[in-house]
Amino acid sequence: MPFALYYATLPPPAELTRESLQQLVAVHFSTEQDALHAAALVLRGGQHVWLIEGDGRRLDAAEIHAKCRKTLELFERAAARKRGE
Repeated sequence: MPFALYYATLPPPAELTRESLQQLVAVHFSTEQDALHAAALVLRGGQHVWLIEGDGRRLDAAEIHAKCRKTLELFERAAARKRGE
């Protein structure tokens, strides 16, 4: 089953409903790991992740942030090296 990543330029509403998700276009991935990698790229780009769901799982924004923390730290270290820090 594919995993759907929902994200937007605005933070998710306090109550995430099916109606609010229908206003977004979901990006689908074949694995949760691929969806999380894409979420890290979305976060790095300054946008907001709302939800990843699939295969009976549902990760909210806070869970996605926690799972992407290490990847984001790797991106930051690579950028710092490139800047000569």
